[in-house]
Amino acid sequence: MWTRNCPGVTGVQTLSRLNRTHRTASGEQKRKTFIIDFVNKPEDIRAAFEPYFTGATLETETDPYVVIHLATKLAQAGIYTDEQVREVARLWVERKGNNALSAAISPAKNEFARRYATAIDADDKVTLNTLDLFRKEVATYVRLYDFMSQIVDYGDPHMEMLSIFLRLLDKVIADSSWTADVDLSDVVLIGVKHTKAASVDISLTGDGELTGIKAAGTGTRKEPKYVALQVVIDKMNDLFGAESFTQSQVREFVQGLVQQLLTCPDLINQTKVNTKKQFMESQDFQSAVTEAVVDNHEAHNTMADYFFSDGPSINAVITALADAFYEAATDQHKEA
Repeated sequence: MWTRNCPGVTGVQTLSRLNRTHRTASGEQKRKTFIIDFVNKPEDIRAAFEPYFTGATLETETDPYVVIHLATKLAQAGIYTDEQVREVARLWVERKGNNALSAAISPAKNEFARRYATAIDADDKVTLNTLDLFRKEVATYVRLYDFMSQIVDYGDPHMEMLSIFLRLLDKVIADSSWTADVDLSDVVLIGVKHTKAASVDISLTGDGELTGIKAAGTGTRKEPKYVALQVVIDKMNDLFGAESFTQSQVREFVQGLVQQLLTCPDLINQTKVNTKKQFMESQDFQSAVTEAVVDNHEAHNTMADYFFSDGPSINAVITALADAFYEAATDQHKEA
């Protein structure tokens, strides 16, 4: 666990999570906790914990029905069915393995991805916001149910099954699935040094007040550039079919193309004066993609060959690539 510069109540929450129970999707129970890095000063930690030491009270009551309301709201989105929830929970309880769980969770994952891709193609910001909020509420349900079920007996097996289902769904639709993987395959651990610092007494005396849980499911969607990039990668994976390319290889190829295209001033200027829809229909962008692929052909010759084929699949990839480029170029405008 990394802990870096966690002031105030954030420091209290961070260190308190060290004692939190955790079970992975495969059923493995957390048994040990390791703090890899800790940089807060002792006086900062004393100040953070001081108000809650001798007595901490809730300024508002925690509503146990928040979890129930959230479960109802998630179901109304129509991303998954009760039958899918029961099947995933059964496979998890019976330890049927990752392949079976992955296949069972795929319908909900694919439905979410389909709606997201459709919303991006239509530049439908309302739907994108709704889907991003759904994604956030999935994680919120898992977190709240884990906490509330320790003190409240809901007496509803479906809520427990839903917790298992959403825990797995969260992993395949989370924001982190749009970001680049970190390849540590060539990293070799050659040593570990553990230095014990001097002990410091941070005796605590105070009282404090905490806010109870009253509602869940609010927030705004994050920048769409990672989503647009992932759409390109997904479409390329569909295009390759049986070809054995890893996720990191495809991601590296796509990111390389986008970065090379971002060096073209004419394309950047077109994003300033055209809507996304107009830009995605630009023949100039398709020509620029072809030139970039030619330049990059030596490093990824097998993947690059697909761009010289003619068909609806490669056209869909180029359209998605235009969307990803437009988002990246728009970010450059904001930073300039």
